[in-house]
Amino acid sequence: MADKYKVVVIGAGPGGYVAAIRAAQLGMKTAIIEKEYVGGVCLNWGCIPSKALLYVSELKRTVVEAEKIGLISKDVGIDLDKLRRHKEDTVKRLTGGVKILLDKAGVKTYMGQASFQTATRLEIISGVHKTIIDAEYVIIATGSTTADLPILRVDGKSVVGAREMIDLPRIPATLGVIGAGPIGVEMATVYNTLGSKVTIIELLDAVLPMLDKDISSAAERALKKQGMEIYTSSQVTAASKKGDKVELTFKTPQGEQKITFDMVLLSVGMKPNSKDLNLEKIGVKIDSSGFITVDEHMRTNVSNIYAIGDVAGGLLLAHKASHEGAAAVESIAGSGTGADWKAVPYAVFTDPEIAGVGMTEQEAAKNGRKIKIGRFPYRAVGKGIATLALDGFSKVISDAETDEILGIHIFGPHSGDIIYAGTALIEFDGTSDDLGHLMAIHPTLSEALMEAGLNVHKRAIHIVNM
Repeated sequence: MADKYKVVVIGAGPGGYVAAIRAAQLGMKTAIIEKEYVGGVCLNWGCIPSKALLYVSELKRTVVEAEKIGLISKDVGIDLDKLRRHKEDTVKRLTGGVKILLDKAGVKTYMGQASFQTATRLEIISGVHKTIIDAEYVIIATGSTTADLPILRVDGKSVVGAREMIDLPRIPATLGVIGAGPIGVEMATVYNTLGSKVTIIELLDAVLPMLDKDISSAAERALKKQGMEIYTSSQVTAASKKGDKVELTFKTPQGEQKITFDMVLLSVGMKPNSKDLNLEKIGVKIDSSGFITVDEHMRTNVSNIYAIGDVAGGLLLAHKASHEGAAAVESIAGSGTGADWKAVPYAVFTDPEIAGVGMTEQEAAKNGRKIKIGRFPYRAVGKGIATLALDGFSKVISDAETDEILGIHIFGPHSGDIIYAGTALIEFDGTSDDLGHLMAIHPTLSEALMEAGLNVHKRAIHIVNM
């Protein structure tokens, strides 16, 4: 006889394990199914290991840059074996912690590939073993994987995705990066610091094209300053193997280019992991790209089945998936306000770091909003000068009539930490005047955000307001 659960979660990434723990907290008998590793892509190959690598890269650049202010260090290098161990130890510690949390919460963990037999019955296959369980409610949290190009597919050797890059298989002399989204530029940053000559090829007209144009322009300047070659408005039209190398042919505004690389990173987007669940059998709707369609409570068209995180589309962010997991469970419990947040922050861990929340200036204009903008440079902040964070800045976009903050975007060190203040203000309908009156500690880089709020109404203290 099949075991029965109130809630079964498919996928143990940052959306799935949070949903399972929250369900258990609310007194529901809960199980979670994971086909590979607890922690999902984020903890095993994405957010966490990439930040371990980026931290070491940032430290190296910081030490080298600090020679300008008197810190003399010779032959700054990186021990790849130690770096790999640091990354692996970080992953083991965090994934092991998640397993403990699930066990302590009383969540039953099944390892294997799940598929629907009916809307309330799941089959789990692990090797030659098959298990059947029943669920009153199911939450799908299966995430996403790297998309291929029609002319180029990941082979794990000369053509890789982010998953392979995280393992530092080798440091190629030349690295081609196709796609200048967050994953592409973060991995480009790591390998550039490790010694690769990096070339980025982006189809759209900017690096990080989804971001505010002031931010993406600053990011492109920073990447070029670090020695990377960047082609925007450029399309890869052909790829061919040359022994253990890859030759890319791509169109640029200046004409056709051909470059041979030791390794190519495919970073052209993500595709949802919705194929192997047998969703068609139970009638769950997906869109043309394979993302599962959900309402504001993360519920699909099948009333007892929910979907959260990357597989449900929208912004593909780990922290968004976690909040969606909690929202889905609370909806099942008959409480909660749904997953319709005003403020979903993002961060890109390049050097300098980037973060933001809310509308970009371009989105506000597209939506017909009349806006006012406040800006403040890090070079006018005491800590910015002292720590050489001279290229950073904060930007605040507010409604010209109500002063409500529509968006905040930060380019500079620790922006992913500082943006939390902006997230709170936007979520609770704060104004730029509110931001200007929030007291920032001196000396910190967060002063630039406070002063950008003041600059919206030309009241910043430490710059000449223009």
